[in-house]
Amino acid sequence: MMRALSIYAVVSVLAVSGCAQPKELKIDGPVIRLSANPKAPAAGYFTLKGGLTADRLLSVTSPIVIRIEMHQSMTSAGPSAGSSGAMTSMKLLDGGVEIPAGGTVRFSERERHLMLYNINPGVKTGDTVQLNFTFASGLILQTYAPVRAAGSLI
Repeated sequence: MMRALSIYAVVSVLAVSGCAQPKELKIDGPVIRLSANPKAPAAGYFTLKGGLTADRLLSVTSPIVIRIEMHQSMTSAGPSAGSSGAMTSMKLLDGGVEIPAGGTVRFSERERHLMLYNINPGVKTGDTVQLNFTFASGLILQTYAPVRAAGSLI
């Protein structure tokens, strides 16, 4: 009986310590999609999963991209009530993006996304691109995103 209680105590401590490990902010599924026009920016998509505390993504950089901006796509109704065409525009997310504690923030087509201006012309489909994510907390995460062809499904 004493041995069974000791084993139970060890298992309980391991289970509690496993649950108590801090949940860290992480980047899932990063992908870069090239533009059909080599002079146009590439696009970047990924999902951020928040940690135990809220944070703010301030910037994304890469050693092979001159400038990376975070954008929000917006769709609005056409110019008149009878118009069937919706207008899509982009807004620069200059102040960064809030990442709620334990929340999920997606950068995807038709929503938030990265615009990669002047990506190294030697980058081809199948390569990987290093991305460095800087957060308001001082955290810097590095990941590698596979490069997809223009028009490919993400």
